[in-house]
Amino acid sequence: MDLEQAVATAGQLRDLLAGEVESARAERHLLRSLDASGLFARAAQRGAFLCEVARLERELAAALARAADALGLEQVTLERIRLRSPRLGLALSNNLSEVRALAGALQEIDQLNLQLAGRALACVRGYVDAVQPIPRAYDRRGKRAASRSIALVSSKG
Repeated sequence: MDLEQAVATAGQLRDLLAGEVESARAERHLLRSLDASGLFARAAQRGAFLCEVARLERELAAALARAADALGLEQVTLERIRLRSPRLGLALSNNLSEVRALAGALQEIDQLNLQLAGRALACVRGYVDAVQPIPRAYDRRGKRAASRSIALVSSKG
């Protein structure tokens, strides 16, 4: 019973990670289009995902501890679980293998998204500097001038 619950929880974790991988891939579009509200919504979604992952990890750990007690195991390893319950041990091993693969894919996608976010930030900073440049001149005391210059662009001649 407890081992079946552990297999089911690992399956839920796998499914949750698969959904997050797809959401992280869609995040690229938000970064390319500089969609600030979409990015904030995505950040809130990632926060909820992390809370749910933490809950599932706690459930999985508790189910594995109960299963180890029921099977008479002192240490919980996939190999020892497979020796006591081959069918459920194999299912648990497969689910956890998929979880590891999805976690690796999510990490790679997050690294790419971080690079894209850095490029988007550089683009936004360039726009802000062009519209409201920082003075490069010094005052008579050798300090940078405190006032910001304002650049205006007119479409009328």
